[in-house]
Amino acid sequence: MLGFPLPIVNWIITYGISFIILAMFIRAVASWLRFDERYAIIRFLARITDPFIDPVRRIVPPMGIIDMAFIITFFLLRTMQVLLLQGLPTNW
Repeated sequence: MLGFPLPIVNWIITYGISFIILAMFIRAVASWLRFDERYAIIRFLARITDPFIDPVRRIVPPMGIIDMAFIITFFLLRTMQVLLLQGLPTNW
C-alpha cells in the first residue's frame, strides 16, 4: 500500500525535467543525423525544448559545429532538478 501523501511533486520534478533532458538529447542526435523539422517528432521535440534552449542561445552563440546552448541547458536543468528535489520535504 502506498503511503500518503503521494510524492507527486517529487515525481513531477524528477520525471518532468528528465523528459525535457531526454527530448534535448534525442533532438541533438537527430540534428547530427540530419533530421530536420520536416518530421513531426522533431517538430514536437523542438516545441518542447526551445523554451529552455532559446534563452541560452541568445547569450551563448554557437561555436562552430558545437552548439553550447544544449550543453549549458542540460547542466542548468540538471542542477535545477537536484536543487528542487533537495528542497522538498520528505514524501512530497
